[in-house]
Amino acid sequence: MGKTQIVTLRVPSELKARLENEAKHQGVSLNNLANYFLTTQLSQLEALSAIDSRISTKNIKDLKSKVRSILAAVPQNKSVPEWDSIENKKNS
Repeated sequence: MGKTQIVTLRVPSELKARLENEAKHQGVSLNNLANYFLTTQLSQLEALSAIDSRISTKNIKDLKSKVRSILAAVPQNKSVPEWDSIENKKNS
């Protein structure tokens, strides 16, 4: 990890207490927990932005067609419970 910098972040007292409790529960410092949360959340947002950027130039009809063809290639497993089957979700 590279050089670190200090950031002052104002959070509600209740959130700070929750973060401190979770850090204690996890056995890490508040700083490490906050870094973890910020890193994972930022990574998720960056991934969603990248996906959004890629699909914004695509035709939705073509994308749906590709997804259907992929799903059609998946072997049917008769042991899948009815509540979890794709057919059941189509009717919802």
